[in-house]
Amino acid sequence: MIIDAHVHVHPDRDGMGSGHDARVDSLLREMDAGPVDRVVLLAEAFDVPYVKAVSNAFVGRRCLEHPDRFIGFASVHPADPGAADALREALDVYPLHGLKLHPRFQGVAIDDPRVEPLAALAAERGLPIAVDALLWKPTPLALQMPLRIDGLCKRFPEARVIVSHAGGFRFLDALALVVANEHVYLEISTVLRYFLGTPFEDQFMFVLKKAGARRVIYGSDHPQQPLNACYAETREALERHGFTDEELRWIFGRTLLSVLPEAAR
Repeated sequence: MIIDAHVHVHPDRDGMGSGHDARVDSLLREMDAGPVDRVVLLAEAFDVPYVKAVSNAFVGRRCLEHPDRFIGFASVHPADPGAADALREALDVYPLHGLKLHPRFQGVAIDDPRVEPLAALAAERGLPIAVDALLWKPTPLALQMPLRIDGLCKRFPEARVIVSHAGGFRFLDALALVVANEHVYLEISTVLRYFLGTPFEDQFMFVLKKAGARRVIYGSDHPQQPLNACYAETREALERHGFTDEELRWIFGRTLLSVLPEAAR
């Protein structure tokens, strides 16, 4: 089974930026045309000019409609005083099997005390926590640094933490997180394609090999990245760098399944 662990949808075609079709029907057509069996749909609790908020209810309902294809992750804003209650309600009502936090767009560092009630609830329910770590506009970079995830890991050592975009420009820091913490995983959407054909391609592949296939998770970042072309390019690159068929099976599905609650597998 091939699973894409980083996918966005939106009620509006341009909800994930102009030029990208973020509608569910478009995603399903791409899945029908390619090898990807299931995807993780990410709710997004923020609103910025080029990416619009996606509610837990919208993602949850799509998962109810397509339980064999979609795995939902909830999102709440850590700065909202009612964030923990909102997360609990979403998890109680909808089949949401993870938590997505986004320092880059939410403006709250992952080791901020306001994140703790959310991480505690996710850990209590056995849900993985996906943390955006691409390093980009608009939030100060100091709030986005991947090494700040270590504070969350030390506070909640049993929490399974997915480093979305594998740390971006700081992918060596992301490897340090894997080495230092038993339950950290690198999700490689956007970044692998970004570094292909550059002097950093070999270095990024070194990070993935040192982390090990059982700590690496495939994602595309659809619709900003094309679902099927991204899968094909990623597989070709990993094969070219010597990853075995067994390792590819872990990267393209098994690793993610290993961190999901049983109800989502």
